[in-house]
Amino acid sequence: MVRISGCRKGFTLVEMSIVILLILILAIPLSTLIINYVQGNLFESNYVKEQYFANVIMQDIEQRIRRADWKNGDPPNITFSNYTLSFHYTDADTNGAKKSTLYCVYKLDNTNKIFQRGIGTSANPPLSTFPTGLENGIIIDFNASLSTSAPYTVTISLTTKSNFTLQKTIYLLNYSR
Repeated sequence: MVRISGCRKGFTLVEMSIVILLILILAIPLSTLIINYVQGNLFESNYVKEQYFANVIMQDIEQRIRRADWKNGDPPNITFSNYTLSFHYTDADTNGAKKSTLYCVYKLDNTNKIFQRGIGTSANPPLSTFPTGLENGIIIDFNASLSTSAPYTVTISLTTKSNFTLQKTIYLLNYSR
């Protein structure tokens, strides 16, 4: 019979190596799972943020472009060039009385990769980042195509950095008749 000393304290090198090996065998797949989960959540969070900003921009453009001014039955003067959409519209008070003509410009600044909007009573209103909180590089493409015959439409498309594309065709109706 082998006698074990009662004063033995601690672990042998072999025992420590086995424990470390078991911990590594469990930790590697678990850490991979956690990393994939976190990366998936970050991607989803960014994707949702991009969709939110694209929707806010699209709703604002749609709301304002539907009020674009028709003159003598002619469709509104809407132009798109160099990532810049411009037109003018007449705003109204809550009682329905017309206010002054407002000029509206939406622009994707390709140099700084930021979307901007300007609204004012001058033909070239000052531009600022739109919507508030938009970060550089979220909107990477902005396009508009205009129909030249009835029914008059404007098709707007916005593309985000994760290649989410939001496209909408807006029908222009003459409310001044």
